[in-house]
Order: sequence, then structure tokens, then C-alpha cells
Amino acid sequence: MSPPNLVTVRVPASTANLGPGFDCLGLALQMYNTVELAFSASTEVEITGEGQGQLPQGPRNLVLRAAERLASEVGVAVPGWFLRQHNDIPLARGLGSSSAAIVGGLVAANHLLAAGLDNRGLLQIAAELEGHPDNVAPALYGGLTACCVEGGEVFCLRFPAPGELAVGVAIPRFELSTEHARAVLPEQVPFADAVFNVSHAAGTLAALVSGSWEVLGTVMQDRLHQPYRAPLVAGLAEVIAAAQEAGACGTVLSGSGPTVVTFAEERRDAILEAMVETFARCNVEAVAFWTAPSNEGAALVD
Repeated sequence: MSPPNLVTVRVPASTANLGPGFDCLGLALQMYNTVELAFSASTEVEITGEGQGQLPQGPRNLVLRAAERLASEVGVAVPGWFLRQHNDIPLARGLGSSSAAIVGGLVAANHLLAAGLDNRGLLQIAAELEGHPDNVAPALYGGLTACCVEGGEVFCLRFPAPGELAVGVAIPRFELSTEHARAVLPEQVPFADAVFNVSHAAGTLAALVSGSWEVLGTVMQDRLHQPYRAPLVAGLAEVIAAAQEAGACGTVLSGSGPTVVTFAEERRDAILEAMVETFARCNVEAVAFWTAPSNEGAALVD
């Protein structure tokens, strides 16, 4: 039986970076996790879907950590929580599963505690918990987001999602933690690479906002993270090239990977087939399907 004060929050998946927009750009996707949260005399956790039997069912659970953080922010001690979460977002695949957990816990606790934090306040806490804002922003706001951090404060601009584009995801059947993927990044990069990414990130945002799909393949190129992460995802360059040759508008590593996302004006099966077959030639088993951008961020469900 569900507790009487139960609240339900649905949170979208997200793809971050979008190529050159490292730790800055993010896009919400129509793939969702559901968080049901309530006060309880003692903590009880139920998990179904992705992560069942794998995710922590105690205080280390990321949804609960986020809820506890918000309770601490407003000075409320909660004896325990009842948490039921159903996950459709794959774990550690670069589709924002940890961000969805954090945002779901914060939004649910904000409502339960009548804390009154607005999305900007929630984003600040979410980015601190996640370590960067690029996934938590679209999970919270929906749509296309661009973030920067100044003096520890997160600033976010939101744009409507490019609804005309279909988004294909090719998900390898192995996990890649964000920590591992960040550990391979250099502390310094050549000045020319920094300039390259600034210009291409600006071009990516402008192309997505203006609907200039024909330039996505050019402006979504990256020199800050994909070349360094390529050894962690066998066949990455080949899969991106195969998708482009099959007719994709633009194709990039999703977040820290290993998922590869591709953008197309039409739902062309040839694109995903080319990606899966190319992964297979590199001895990587992958599943692929089409989804779409989501304009809806984390929201309470009646």
C-alpha cells in the first residue's frame, strides 16, 4: 500500500555536450524515470526497471541523497523515506540516469517539504550533487539548455527543443562511469582546440535553435573530450562516420558515453542499422532505437 503523502515525479533522460558543448549544452529526451517519494517512520526503497537489484536501497541511493540534501537545506529532519522508483533510463550509458535520480529526489522532496525552491534553486543544488550542470539542467527544465558556472553559481538558458528532429540512440551493452570517462581527459588542451570548440559549440546551439539541420554534421565536431574518450568506446569514430554516411544530420557521443546519439529529420532505419552493424564489426553489441527531444522537464504526476 502506498503512503498517503506520496508524491510522484517523472524525469526525462538527457544527452549532454551535444559534441563540442562540454559541460555546457544538454537536451532532454523522451525517455523517463519515475520517482515516488513519501515520508515514513523508517526508510524503505523499491526499485524496478533499470538498476533493479543493482542500485543501493539505503542511504546511498542517489534519489534519497538528493531528498536528504534538500531537507538539510531547509532545516528539516526526516525520520525516514518511502521511495519507489521505476527506471527506464539505462545506467552509466551517458543518458543522464544519475541526473534524473538527483532531480527526481529534489523535486519530490521540495513538494513534500513545501520548501518553495524555484527551479533555479533546485538547479544549483542538483549541479553541486552531480558535479556539473549539463545533464541536470535539461532533466529539470526540459528542452535544450545552455549552462555556465560563475563563482559557484549556475546560470542556465533554456530553449524549446528542436521538435522536428528525431534522435536515434545506439547503446552499447556495457557501462562506462562518468568518473572513468573524466579521468582520461587532459588537464590542458592546445589553444587551437579551445578556439575550435568555442566556435563549434556556438554553432551547435545556433543550428539547433534556428533549425539549420544541414550544418549539424560540421558544427557538432569536438576536440575537447571525444578524441580522449574514443579508446573507451571501441569503434566510436567509425560509428559516427557510418551514421553520417547513412544520412544523419549530426552524430556525437552522448555525454561521457558509451551511447552514441544521432540526429535526423526523418526516422531512417538505415542510420541506426549502420550504427549497430558498425559497432558489431568492432566487437561491441549495441541496441538502437529512435526517440525525440522532450520539452517537458521534471514534473509532478497526478
